[in-house]
Amino acid sequence: MATERIALTQPIDSRTGSFATDAYCANVYFDSSNGKRDFVKRPGLTKVATVGSGTAQGLTSYNGNLISVINNTVYKVNPSTYAVTNLGSTSSSTSQSYFVNTFLSTYCFFHNKVNGYLINQSGTLSTINNTTVVAISVDNSGVNYSTGITLSFSTGSAAATATVVGGNITTVTITNAGSGYSSAPTCTINLPATQTPTGTGSAGFYTVAVSSASGIYTGMFVTGTGVAPNAMVTNISGTTITLNIANTATVSGTLTFQDLGSSGVLTPALNSFPTGPFVSGAVFLDNYVFVGTTNNRIYNSNVGDPTQWNALSFISFEQTGDTLIGIAKHLNYLIAYGSYTTQFFYDNANPVGSPLAVAPSYTMEIGCANGDSLVSTSNTVIWVAVTKTYGKSVYLLDGVSPVKISTSHIDRHLEADPLTHVAAYVYKMSGHTLYILTLYNTNKTLVYDLDDKMWYTWTSYNGSSENYFVPTFYANANNTPYCLNNNTGSLYYFNTNVYQDDGQPIYCRSVTDIRDNGTTKRKFYGRLEIIGDKVAGNMYISHSGNDYASYSTPRVVNLNAPRAQVYLSGADRRRSWQFLCYDNVPLRLDSAEIDFRLGEMDQEQSVGSGTQYKK
Repeated sequence: MATERIALTQPIDSRTGSFATDAYCANVYFDSSNGKRDFVKRPGLTKVATVGSGTAQGLTSYNGNLISVINNTVYKVNPSTYAVTNLGSTSSSTSQSYFVNTFLSTYCFFHNKVNGYLINQSGTLSTINNTTVVAISVDNSGVNYSTGITLSFSTGSAAATATVVGGNITTVTITNAGSGYSSAPTCTINLPATQTPTGTGSAGFYTVAVSSASGIYTGMFVTGTGVAPNAMVTNISGTTITLNIANTATVSGTLTFQDLGSSGVLTPALNSFPTGPFVSGAVFLDNYVFVGTTNNRIYNSNVGDPTQWNALSFISFEQTGDTLIGIAKHLNYLIAYGSYTTQFFYDNANPVGSPLAVAPSYTMEIGCANGDSLVSTSNTVIWVAVTKTYGKSVYLLDGVSPVKISTSHIDRHLEADPLTHVAAYVYKMSGHTLYILTLYNTNKTLVYDLDDKMWYTWTSYNGSSENYFVPTFYANANNTPYCLNNNTGSLYYFNTNVYQDDGQPIYCRSVTDIRDNGTTKRKFYGRLEIIGDKVAGNMYISHSGNDYASYSTPRVVNLNAPRAQVYLSGADRRRSWQFLCYDNVPLRLDSAEIDFRLGEMDQEQSVGSGTQYKK
């Protein structure tokens, strides 16, 4: 009689890009220590609120609250009371939403590939529109202006102030952007009224005393008896006026203070938030918000102000003849992903247009299959990649170098899916950082453990069947990991102390590869024992001797028994095993220990071994 231990931690194998054949593990993660690898049940889901109804489009945390978009409606959820507030609606879109928080959480910016939106700290939702004045250019600074000039606009409620230095208009500051403009208004420079107070002063002095300084500003020119030509006000202190040219005689009588400014030209421009459709992703870098468009442009907001966008503030994704797919932030770079190339951009502090410049030495001949697979996390970016040679794989960035993390078996799953509809996020728990990728078209969720470098699949049970893992959006608030159901608008949190998904069982499953113990001689199986922690649940064990085409009737093993075992498990030349537990209990298991004998003479030949963990 020989004894063999089969590890329950089975990596995903696939010959066809499905789970119908070959080995895999479902709804678990692997915990490795000292050469041992345990099969551990994933966290369960605890429901805390029904936020809305319909298809979920995004979830983020902002200003101590959760923000979700469901069926084009934006909701705020208080993570302490779980009170839900409807903030308003977005434009109709089937896309997910892409969020970034600005500096000091002044705004939460997001877009849905159609329009851009802002939520402020008071919880007001607004659409970024192009009906406000975003900038006023100084096309001609003019001459001889005083500091008393004012600006007025031909229409609307816009307002602005001008800064004058040495008689020239240097900058214009918008104090009210106005609203409702369909075209830019004109801006008029208004000179202050001429003032004629009485004044006195002595020869050789730079100052005169006037009866009233009201309406007098620095930069005004002064004429009157005893005042030298081209005298100009340089300072006002009470009713004492300082001139820039010395008096040549005693000043007395009426003085004339006049603004002689002329030739200034100011041109207002309306806000120019780019026109969609946008590509996947939004980036906040160096106090700018960036979005990408499908015409290969990456636009940025004004620095520190996501409400204002300039038409010329963009850089093109054009180093190759590629098409922009998505953008992401990595370290101090903005990364632009095309369909088969990737470019890195850095903040070059350009004074005009986009602040970005391309870092050409980092360009990669690897693109992105779907921008919704992009996730920035823990000093890396993970995504489903594609190249000109077609094959699809999962990569992550190690610094600025791409590293392939998917196996050939995972690649077959990716190639079996058109990848037109995916979702991805990263969730970290119990020392494991998990990249959770959902492929809607083929109804599966693939999970990569960045720490153990292993792949699993996670599923959700809907009462009649297993499907992809339905929490497809994730956010952390108040140190609690929340996730949003893709279909029902239910908000959950991952709960490591709960072993069901909102009352539904979690189907923890291990399907092994086909094993023949090095010989095709018939093997007769006797005792089978599950090795692991004792819990008040059952393991359902079945096997297949015909290459996964069918399985035996499951046999039940009590995992709480002193010896969790069954006997007389039949005979096969080559066999795969399936181990299934869906009871509401935690699981931490190691292996299945199986006794067998060969169906011929010479039973003492060397067969069997210790637990063999596959890489």
